Amino acid sequence: MAEGLKMGGYVVAIARVTLLEGVRTRLPGLMVAVLVVALSLAFFAGALAVTEVREIQAAVLGSFLRLSAVLVMTLFVLTAQIREFNDKGVDLVLSLPIPRAGYFLGRLLGFLFISLAVALLCAMANMVFAPLAQAALWGWSLFFELLIVTALALLSLFTFNQVPAAFSMVMAVYFLARSVIVLQWVGQGPIMPQNVLYVWLMNRFIDALAYLLPALDRFTQSDWLVYGSGTWQDAAFVGGQGCVYLALLSLAALVDLYRKNF
Repeated sequence: MAEGLKMGGYVVAIARVTLLEGVRTRLPGLMVAVLVVALSLAFFAGALAVTEVREIQAAVLGSFLRLSAVLVMTLFVLTAQIREFNDKGVDLVLSLPIPRAGYFLGRLLGFLFISLAVALLCAMANMVFAPLAQAALWGWSLFFELLIVTALALLSLFTFNQVPAAFSMVMAVYFLARSVIVLQWVGQGPIMPQNVLYVWLMNRFIDALAYLLPALDRFTQSDWLVYGSGTWQDAAFVGGQGCVYLALLSLAALVDLYRKNF
């Protein structure tokens, strides 16, 4: 029991340091700038629109904020973690009686709270043009999307040890997860030749990717903001799948972390 409490204290302390790092690296200022640009684009799009002004503004704002939040969190996680490696901060922490799992959970918990703050800011901005309940659902979904991206960024960095390679890996997986459903539609469409072996193999490969990757095409949908089509079933799906993939990616990242020599 005492060991568990001690471990929990270490995790909370590391999470607190991670939060302070987010504040001191001007991440809040960057997010404010993103929000200002996003709202400006939304108002500009609304000024150009002839009909359905609010719907166009909500779609532009939601799409821009979703992509911006993913990019900001990915770059923040990668740069913060590589700085920790280069400054020998990991060596210092692990020289104490702290298991690597405790260090990883502390960093992940800190990034979790930062992701929550980013998602809340984006959801509040969407309330300008979208119904309150739909903006809240959108923010809930963005939070879990950012958690998946954060865990994937840590795994990629532990694997490649370089920011460019890790960033490319995260973006490749992210955009593939969001667009794999489109690849399935194209592969099964009427323009594709039927009863051809290479087409069948390609479709099975795409189906396997869709099975393995998170269904990010069902996360953080602009349709919720535009048409108010989000439901509690969507919230449950996002939360369940987000937790599953967060656990799987975290476990894989922990395996890589234990393999490293510090």
